[in-house]
Amino acid sequence: MAALFNLFLDLCLLRKGPQDVPASMLLLKLCLLAYGLIGLIVLLLSTPIPVALLQALLDIVLLSGLLYVGLTLYHHPERFEQTLTALAGSGALIALLAFPLMAWLMNEERGGDIALPSLLLLALLVWSIAIMAHILRHAFAVSLWSGARYAFGYTVLSWTLTGWISPQSP
Repeated sequence: MAALFNLFLDLCLLRKGPQDVPASMLLLKLCLLAYGLIGLIVLLLSTPIPVALLQALLDIVLLSGLLYVGLTLYHHPERFEQTLTALAGSGALIALLAFPLMAWLMNEERGGDIALPSLLLLALLVWSIAIMAHILRHAFAVSLWSGARYAFGYTVLSWTLTGWISPQSP
């Protein structure tokens, strides 16, 4: 277990790529489960349960679907399992880091200063995009800038689509 944690930590520190992740359907399923559950827990800090479930599911479907399309377009569909495992595993680690920051932010919104937790969440978002860019550049065999464009595009699309299913404030 420690070896897997170190692998995903190295992915997050940009020291390893998706090619270093074992090709294992069981590992992929476990990483997707962890990614979905941790993402759901983070969402539950600010979103009702049914909406949070739908948003977490949409994120997994969108990530998987767009990755498959991208790998197919770049003629590397055989990299799907390892790449999705890398994205889900590193995404789960990032979500673990986001949880205390989101809890802090939710607590501060009730009358405190939200500047520091907001800034830390922004830094985490930028780091998350950098990790995804690093993974996608290896998977698609493109430049880091192309990987960054895809990662940023995915992030904006995901936020937009999940925003459509968020409850509207009065």
